[in-house]
Amino acid sequence: MHLYRTMTTRPGIEFQRLEKSDHDLVRHIEVAPEQIVYCGTIDMAFASQEDRIDLYAIRTAGAAVGFFKIDLKYPQTYGFAHYGDLGLRAFMIDYHHQGRGIGRATLAALPNALRHLYPGARALVLTVNIRNQIAVRSYLQAGFVDTGDIHDGGLAGPQHVMRLLLRPA
Repeated sequence: MHLYRTMTTRPGIEFQRLEKSDHDLVRHIEVAPEQIVYCGTIDMAFASQEDRIDLYAIRTAGAAVGFFKIDLKYPQTYGFAHYGDLGLRAFMIDYHHQGRGIGRATLAALPNALRHLYPGARALVLTVNIRNQIAVRSYLQAGFVDTGDIHDGGLAGPQHVMRLLLRPA
């Protein structure tokens, strides 16, 4: 088991790198039905045949309570991403655990973890649906900057492009 532990947040957050064979470790994670259009499902993430995608469980108190993907080919796929950018995709906290500060703690811990796990990465980039105002606020509070770009390729409509520097430019 590959865990990255952080001691600086409450609740304590750990990131566990997953392989496709680890589906059973996170298959219980679900978001509310109205959130699926924004982040998908665990089954969708594991069924995807994309290359250069790293899968992670978000763990607290020994239990997997969330999930995300790090897209290593983001700059080759999206014109708004730059060399050295990582893409944050399919970020989800299980709906049974939402409202407890886990998402906030995860977003606070993620930059240091990514600096350690991906030493060459310059920034973390994501898209968030313009209708998903709770997520927009959460990312802004976590230090992401809205670039002003709008990505029209989302399944649920237009998306803000947001970026968080991991290293000085």
